[in-house]
Amino acid sequence: MEYEAQSNMKSKDAEKKNAVAAAIVEERLRLSRELHDRALQLLTSARLRLENCHYHQNSDAALEKELRVIEDNLDHAIAEIRNILAETQTPEQLQAGSLERRLKEELSIFSARNGLQIDLHCAVDAHDLPIAIEKELYFALREGVLNAVRHARASEIHLSLARSQSAYRATLSDNGVGFSAADTEGSNHYGLKGMKERIVKLGGTLDLQTAPGQGTRIEIEIPYSSD
Repeated sequence: MEYEAQSNMKSKDAEKKNAVAAAIVEERLRLSRELHDRALQLLTSARLRLENCHYHQNSDAALEKELRVIEDNLDHAIAEIRNILAETQTPEQLQAGSLERRLKEELSIFSARNGLQIDLHCAVDAHDLPIAIEKELYFALREGVLNAVRHARASEIHLSLARSQSAYRATLSDNGVGFSAADTEGSNHYGLKGMKERIVKLGGTLDLQTAPGQGTRIEIEIPYSSD
């Protein structure tokens, strides 16, 4: 009996080690995909634009335009790498209760750089959000804001956060070019698939309302228990 118990214990330890090893491999693959899809594309674009600058040496206006785009791409790449690394941090390192502050800081940067009109309204107390919800909501909303800035070419962004008796709600809308929602089904169009996966993981829902020329509106609802 003692031998059998020791054997079972060793077997369980081996299973745990294998599970940890598999998790490490999966995390490395995820980070690789994230860096490739988000940061590497920006850096590649910046590299190509630098090459293009050689052909505009006699045009100050064209050269200045290319250099500004390169600066923006590099800024975005740096921010993406920082945020990818931030996603691997522990909850304590993510500074619980900082959701509104972090969103305000990033929105103010976009406003100063691109002349965006920003409307942010937060009716959720800084410490009311559980850290797991705060983390996923932050990255989902940040992705939505980046989409509005990069792809939608929006001049106005409206973001609101609220809490009812049974759910947290977030609404993000812009006056950009919009797109066909049907084209996003089954794809990672503008990172929407990743946004939805984050919210669904929390038991929530993400509703997308958009059409070509009609802007985009994203409504997120995440249920919670008062217990």
